[in-house]
Amino acid sequence: MLSTEIRLRPRYADTDQMGIVHHAKYFEYFEIARTDLLRTAGLSYAEFEEMGFLLPLTDCYASFIIPIKYDELIRIETTLDKIHTAILHLKYKIFRDADNQLLSEGFTKHAFVKKENMKPIRPPKIYLDRITNYVNKK
Repeated sequence: MLSTEIRLRPRYADTDQMGIVHHAKYFEYFEIARTDLLRTAGLSYAEFEEMGFLLPLTDCYASFIIPIKYDELIRIETTLDKIHTAILHLKYKIFRDADNQLLSEGFTKHAFVKKENMKPIRPPKIYLDRITNYVNKK
């Protein structure tokens, strides 16, 4: 299946007084990684939305194993776990880059919808084609 990695350093604004990343930021990191996964497969979020499609969040979860600290280089692995009839399921793992220590893991689920009416739809053909082409090239 499709899997990508992205590295980033938490900003000072992402942390609390103890220098630990606030729990809400993990979902922002997941979003950065998800956007990168789609772009890597050849379909940016912006392009997807211009075609009249959206991917609203329907469910999410994060497990906070070891705190992420300010300015610590982290690596986020994102995996396209499944595409159901109208649901996209992605899994995430966040590692400290220096020693490969698992810091967090979680998932997000998104519904494929038409922008004009917000009704659920099957994954658009262009989406499936780009994912399939990327996976077959690897």
